[in-house]
This record gives sequence, C-alpha cells and structure tokens, in this order.
Amino acid sequence: MAMDLIPVLLLICLPQYCHGKHLLRFLTFCQRNVTSDEQYDIEYDGDQLLYVDPATYEAVQRLPEFAEQWVPDPGLGPDAYVSLGTCLYNVPRAAKGEDYPEEVIASPTSIIYPKQEMELEIPNTLICFVNDFHPPTVNIAWTRNGWPVDPSLVSQTQYYSNSDFSFRISSYLDFTPQESDIFSCSVDHISLKAPLTRFWVVELHTDQQVVETAVCVGGVILGLIGVVTGLWFIMKANKSCQT
Repeated sequence: MAMDLIPVLLLICLPQYCHGKHLLRFLTFCQRNVTSDEQYDIEYDGDQLLYVDPATYEAVQRLPEFAEQWVPDPGLGPDAYVSLGTCLYNVPRAAKGEDYPEEVIASPTSIIYPKQEMELEIPNTLICFVNDFHPPTVNIAWTRNGWPVDPSLVSQTQYYSNSDFSFRISSYLDFTPQESDIFSCSVDHISLKAPLTRFWVVELHTDQQVVETAVCVGGVILGLIGVVTGLWFIMKANKSCQT
C-alpha cells in the first residue's frame, strides 16, 4: 500500500515574518480509493484556523465563537474542490512514478484527561488525545465500566498535521461523573497488533481525605522543625564545650 495517501503542503512565509517566526500552511489530504478522509485545512503556527467540508465545500472555522470577527474567503470552496481533485488524480500516478515505495508507519501515543475540574454529578467532557501517528486513519472507541458508550455522546476533531508530517486527533466524550466510574479510550491503527487502550477512573478527594492529607503534611513539617532545632542545640553545645 505504498503512497496510498499524499499530504500536499503549501508553505507560505509572510513578508513581515520571514525569519521562521510564523508559518501559514495549507494542507490538502487524500487517500486512493478512500474519499471519506479527504481534508483541506489552513493552519497557522500549528493551530488549525479552518477546514473546508469536502461534502459541502463550505469553510468551517475551528473556533465558531469568533465567526463574527472574521469571514473566510468565499473562494476557499472552489480552491478546495480543485485541490482535492488534483490530489486524488496525482496519488496513483505519484505512487507508480516512485515505483510504489514502502509506506511510512508510525505508532500513535494517547492520553486521557478531563476538560474541566472533576465534580460528581456535574456534566464534563473527557478528551482522548492521540498523537504522532502515520498514516492518519485511526479508529477511536470509548467504554464506560466495560460497556461501549452512546455514540451520540462522542465527537471528534479533524486530523491535524505535526511538523514532522505525523498526525494528531482528539476524541471527546460528554459524561456526568459517577464515583468510581472507569472509562477507556482504545485507538486502533495499522501499526498496532492490538488497540492502544488508556483508562481513566473518577477519583475525587473527599473532605476527610483533605484533612488527613493536611494532618500528614503538618506532621512532616513539625518533624523537620524538630530535627533542625535539635541540630541547632547540638551545635551550640559543641561550641560551649570548645570554649
């Protein structure tokens, strides 16, 4: 499966930032015989500004709350259409021209963390961040206490590109914490013999635990003070004996 996918990068150095300080990047991504993963993104310093939906060819801003502050160029839709079509046209020809080289394979890493500070019975979001993988097709599955979660509670970002041309993606699970709940995020990728699974447990510090921790810390501090004071008296006694 050599060269089944080709990310096409257009790097633009802005005139006032031509010393490597900032980078504006247009990313066109496609795979041979797989149209569902097509992407056309615009990134600035590694952060996605927007992407063009390959179904509607409409620009979608990464941060909708700022949509009123700026409007994407209406020409992005036609540009994306041409760019994606060119990508799909060139992938098989580029693969043949390079004598079908071996595809670069890189295994993903992943972590799970909550979006907000955890409180029981307060709605929150778990984030499964998957990074450093290539090629960019991954399947992410969530479980809660060993059972698959409701798909309507899960959302996912686009694939984002890293500076080394690997990819990253985030999956979001909306949930309401219950004490001792166990969540898992499993990532399936062509590089893995078995899915990469991370677990996250709902653990909250009760008032009693906080008090016990404070007492323990206080005891340690008092012990250290006692040791320092004892050493001071010993040193003083030694000086008196020498005198």
